[in-house]
Amino acid sequence: MSEGAVEKIRAIETPEGTFTIRLILDDLGSIYPGMIRYTVEVLCGAEPVATYAVNSYEVPPGSLIDTREAAEILFSRLAHDVASRPHAYTRSRRLTRPLPGSGTSDVVILQGSPRRFGNSARIASWCADEAARAGLSSRIFFLHELSIRPCIGCYACYNYGYCPVDDDMPGIVRALESASVIVVCTPVYTGTVPAGLKAVIDRCQWLHARQKVLGREVHARGLLVAVAGRRGAAPFVCITRVVSMFMENLGIRPAAPVLIGDLDRARDVRKIEGSEDDVRAALRTLFAPGDEG
Repeated sequence: MSEGAVEKIRAIETPEGTFTIRLILDDLGSIYPGMIRYTVEVLCGAEPVATYAVNSYEVPPGSLIDTREAAEILFSRLAHDVASRPHAYTRSRRLTRPLPGSGTSDVVILQGSPRRFGNSARIASWCADEAARAGLSSRIFFLHELSIRPCIGCYACYNYGYCPVDDDMPGIVRALESASVIVVCTPVYTGTVPAGLKAVIDRCQWLHARQKVLGREVHARGLLVAVAGRRGAAPFVCITRVVSMFMENLGIRPAAPVLIGDLDRARDVRKIEGSEDDVRAALRTLFAPGDEG
C-alpha cells in the first residue's frame, strides 16, 4: 500500500514461514499541513497479509500519546502476535470494505429535499428526463431516504481511502466517482442546504481522500439547481457558496447555477415561467460533446 520511507523492519521466523513487519512513514503534508501517516505492514514471504495505518490528524491535540508512539505500539504488538500465532497471518486480511461494483451512471442527481414529491424532486425528474433525451443514463439519489450518518472528522479515510462509517454512503461515492455530470437539486433551508444533503457533502471528504490517497479523481461537470420561497438573489447567497465549495473540493467543474425563487407565492415550480426551460438548457450545455465550460 505505502511507498513511503521504511522506519523500522523486523523479520520473524515461524513454522508457517518468514514474516516481515515494516513501519513506514508517509509525509502527507501536500494534503494537509503537517499530516504524517504511519503504516504497519505484515508480509508473509513477499505477500502483504495485513495493513494497519494511523495518521497525525486522527490524534487530537493534547493527547497523552502521539501518532508515532501509537504506531510503535502497534508495531510491537503485531510482532508479538505474529510470533505467537503465525497461522492467523498466512492469508490476507481485508480491513476495508470495497465500493459497490455496480451503480454507475453518466448523470448523478443528488436530490436534497426531504419532500419526495416537492419542487426539488420535480426538478430532479426534469434532469433525468433531459439525460434520457441525450442518450445518457442517470440516477437520482433521494438522500433523506438513505441512511447517511454525519462525518465524525476522524480522518481515517486518509489512511486507506475508505470510510469506517457503515451506512449507505458507499453507493453515492461510487456513483459520484464515475459520473460525467453531477447535479445538486435542493431547496433553501434556513439560508443553506437541508441537513441530509449537508451530511452527504461532509461525508464526501471520503471522496477527497480517495483522490489524494488512491488517485481516484472525479472527472465531472457540476450544476446546482436551487429553489427558494423568497424572490431575489439574497436567499441563495449561502447555498451557492456551500455547493460551490463542495464541487471545488472534489475538482468538479461547476456551471452557472440555476436559481429559482418566489416559490412561497407560486408554490409549484412549474408555475414559474421559464424554470423548466432554464434547467433543461443548462443541462444540454453540459451534455454537449467536448464542452469544457
